Amino acid sequence: MTAGAPPLADALRVAAAAWQRFRSGAALDRALDAAAATVAASHPRVAAAAKDIAYHATRNLALLDALIAQLARTPPAPPVTALLAMGLAQLLAQRHASYAVVDQAVTAAKADATTRAAAGFVNAILREFLRRQTALVEAAQRDETVRYNAPRWWIERLRRAYPAAWTAILDVQREPPPLVLRVNVRRIGVDDYLRRLERDGIAATRVGATAVWLHEARPVEAIPGFAEGLVSVQDAGSQLAAQWLDVRDGQRVLDACAAPGGKTAQLAELADDLVIDAVEIDAQRAQRIEANLARLRAREHATITLYVADAADPGAYAAQAPYDRILLDAPCTASGIVRRHPDIPWLRRDSDVAQLATRQSQLLDALWPLLKPAGRLLYVVCSVFPEEGARQAERFVERHADARPVPLPGHTANTLQLLPTSPARAPVASSDGAAAAKPTLHDGFFLALFEKL
Repeated sequence: MTAGAPPLADALRVAAAAWQRFRSGAALDRALDAAAATVAASHPRVAAAAKDIAYHATRNLALLDALIAQLARTPPAPPVTALLAMGLAQLLAQRHASYAVVDQAVTAAKADATTRAAAGFVNAILREFLRRQTALVEAAQRDETVRYNAPRWWIERLRRAYPAAWTAILDVQREPPPLVLRVNVRRIGVDDYLRRLERDGIAATRVGATAVWLHEARPVEAIPGFAEGLVSVQDAGSQLAAQWLDVRDGQRVLDACAAPGGKTAQLAELADDLVIDAVEIDAQRAQRIEANLARLRAREHATITLYVADAADPGAYAAQAPYDRILLDAPCTASGIVRRHPDIPWLRRDSDVAQLATRQSQLLDALWPLLKPAGRLLYVVCSVFPEEGARQAERFVERHADARPVPLPGHTANTLQLLPTSPARAPVASSDGAAAAKPTLHDGFFLALFEKL
């Protein structure tokens, strides 16, 4: 363990407690928050270390399940299974000496009443894995759900939708996400910000019109200019939504499903004197919008009103209609951002795709009457499933005769499906003009633009 690092045993305990909650259906981020609050931690950086361990484990979930099934004659109790998974994940990652991982996993087992009696078992299983690692991993990876770390239904959907690209999508989904920033051009130019990073010795590349990729991940408090509102963490594909809505000075804009507020603030950066109504159904997530708007000083250039309401039921804000522009970042499977949230494939069910597509249709139908004639609506989802993207856009036009597809900037079609790319699999250097049409490093997004006749 490196100097200043938290005790690995503490981090393993928190990660294992979170893993248990996640495997019972909780989102991994929330499970980590809950575990960090309940497991005694003797080091201030335990929570961050536990998150790193749990995320790495989740990117190898199917392999870990297969390894434990091979190594244990009978399924261990859930707390023991979780600790074994964290220990095995660390052995696979090779971030610490093998003997240290085994020792710290046993220490973690002894420190918790739910695993204390199994400390010897944990020791034996981890040592057995080290003796047979190559053969065990090779046997497990004969199953494609293990190779691609996704449920079979997820793999089959991608295989059908993208016969030539499905393996590349799944490969990218298993990678750690790149750290991409949106530069607040109200406050600093992209080139000026890149020069500031260079002065600070931080390697970075422009990957979109206002998008900058930091070659090495770092906490937000260590990102130059973040606290002052010069930049936000936002994927380059996500940044296209506000850019392509083409807001003009003085327009009234509706940002539906607005959390965490990045697009709301970005809209305020793109034109003067906008009147923006941001709608978010989740009160806790709405608080994040307020925090982001304050940090970015978005209200200096726009009048922004936040409504905690269901965008599909415009009663709380319909009096503000009609709007010149509507941005709908709809709830979806999030199948395009799995590398940022590796728990997604394991928390979703195949039936969720149709249910979410229905919800998206309801939102589109509820918002369309709120748009002025000649106004524009941009629909976006962080999904790669066609049911939420191209097919959703086709059905919308079929239902609304007054909806005219409008070509997206730099494109001939009104729709664009971005598939996730990574630094290892795509060129990342970009000029401003090319980046505005299509960024070079991004998650999976679908965008569609419509104008009201």
